[in-house]
Amino acid sequence: MKDGFTEILLGVLLLYSSLTWLRPGVTSAFIPMFIIFGPRILEALKQRYTYPRIGYVKLKVEDGREIAKGIFGYMLVVFALMVVVLGSVYWGRWSSDLVYGWTPAFMGAMLLGGMLYYQGRSGEDKNYVYGILALLVGIAFSLYDFEPVMMGLVDYLQLTGWASILIGLVTFMRFRSRYPLQKAEDSELEGVDDNMSSVGRD
Repeated sequence: MKDGFTEILLGVLLLYSSLTWLRPGVTSAFIPMFIIFGPRILEALKQRYTYPRIGYVKLKVEDGREIAKGIFGYMLVVFALMVVVLGSVYWGRWSSDLVYGWTPAFMGAMLLGGMLYYQGRSGEDKNYVYGILALLVGIAFSLYDFEPVMMGLVDYLQLTGWASILIGLVTFMRFRSRYPLQKAEDSELEGVDDNMSSVGRD
């Protein structure tokens, strides 16, 4: 989980999610396609770049239903907290613009939850920083008056998407530098050639 590919794919997902608000008829099919083929693309990238450098170990397969329950439960908790907080601040002034305006904060809270889960899987404490920044930037975007109001969420998704891709690319470059490709086969062949030469001289 230190090769940066997860961050890159997350960034791609966030960018395309922003486009669904601008051109829903064109990009709405991308989300289910990403869910279906995203894990396969991730595995193909790891087979090409990750496993040859650090090896492969089969991890314990998590229960998809339990993960879905956790995501849905977390989403309900975040939604309930936002309703309570916004209801106390904007009592009697509910509107669709208010709901749209605070969707960046909601997305920031969801990204925070994702980063907390990712930290638990990877042990990388930097995910705490990413999650907190995602939440704070989401709140800042919600407090700003965008025109139209929907552009707040679009701009937030694009900003976090590009940031995630950039972080992923930097992480990948550091990963390649830290774990250079091992040429075990070439070393073994060279050892065989040296042995054959010594046998010939003997």
